[in-house]
Amino acid sequence: MRLILLNAGIDIHATEEEKYEFVISIASGRMDKNAILNWIRKHL
Repeated sequence: MRLILLNAGIDIHATEEEKYEFVISIASGRMDKNAILNWIRKHL
């Protein structure tokens, strides 16, 4: 995902810890599609 954003001149603005928690939350099922989209929008 990040490569696609970078290719479009956009990057995610989050700490390494925030990005880690984001990935873990997705993998553990704690985030649904809407939560993922909201997180991405918040960090662009």
